[in-house]
Amino acid sequence: GSTADAKTIIWLLERLQKYLKISEITLVFDRGMVSDENLSLLEEAKIKYISAMDQNQLESITGLDFSKFTPMFSDQNDDDQFVKLPGFIKLKDSIYYREIKVKGERRYILCFNPQLFKDQRNARLQAVKNFHEFVENINSDLRQAKKSRQKSATYEKFKGRILRKKLNNFVQVELETEYIIYQTGDKTERNVRVYVGKVVVDEARMALEGKCDGFWLLVTNHIDKDKDEKLFKLPAQDAILPYRDKVVIESSFRDIKSFVEVSPVHVWTETHVKAHYTICVLSHLINRTLTQKLHKNPGELSKEIVTHEKFYTKLAECMIDRIEVENVKLSTYNMTRITEEQKELLKRVDLDKLQSREVVNKAGISSSI
Repeated sequence: GSTADAKTIIWLLERLQKYLKISEITLVFDRGMVSDENLSLLEEAKIKYISAMDQNQLESITGLDFSKFTPMFSDQNDDDQFVKLPGFIKLKDSIYYREIKVKGERRYILCFNPQLFKDQRNARLQAVKNFHEFVENINSDLRQAKKSRQKSATYEKFKGRILRKKLNNFVQVELETEYIIYQTGDKTERNVRVYVGKVVVDEARMALEGKCDGFWLLVTNHIDKDKDEKLFKLPAQDAILPYRDKVVIESSFRDIKSFVEVSPVHVWTETHVKAHYTICVLSHLINRTLTQKLHKNPGELSKEIVTHEKFYTKLAECMIDRIEVENVKLSTYNMTRITEEQKELLKRVDLDKLQSREVVNKAGISSSI
């Protein structure tokens, strides 16, 4: 508590260097740790790092007007439209980059990801569509009201949704008065006044809101150049790819925390704690291996199953059962009949031998011990 992230990281890296005898370390981390204080502490400690800046800092740091890029992009799915980006170089995996500047100890590289561009744009369109549906649902409820509604309270309901979904820069709601005739239990009628919402989307401001879609800004203190002072010792692509690959580490932590369920820990001695975490990491290794094999070996019947979660769910239907005959001291084991889809799944991960009789027999011996 009350300690800068970088100070904790520096302490951990010093231990890591001593334990593994590593002379040079480059720390790769996400935007959550990026602050001027943290970066300065790492620079003072001579620790190399690679990270990214917040999207709202793109224009202030680069000095570029990103609204000029918007007309270059259309709604088509062809990545060739992005080759028009001035000064950008394309990497093999459809990432475009451009060296921006070196300021002090920091080097900035502007990156563009066409898939991220499409995802962010589609997410914004979906958010607007969802808001339209929200307004229609509220309007439907209002038109069935038994009592008149307050205008301010109705407006705040719509406004609150706009703010929560971060649509306030280009979406507004206009209220229209409607009168409904409500018939009471004694057959009398009364007028009920409600205010229904009408969604207004400012298309120009919406386009401006998405002017930085697909762009992200890499920051690193790898500023050393070759002897001719022309090229960076660490090429831009060697800085970009490790930052993108950190998603593998992030997904690993999510898997260990949520699927493997590393906590709660019910042991206290050092040996037992190490054993607990070792088992969890080995479990993740199995999960990761299965996922990679599922991606590497696509199937026909089970092609939609590409994660270990779905893999386990599908195979959970297949069990080894103990069969006993009443009044006779006789018992045996048998496997639930495997479907063709399950057979294909096992083959995709090189575990088709699990359906053999030998496995059933071993399971029986194990359960009787």
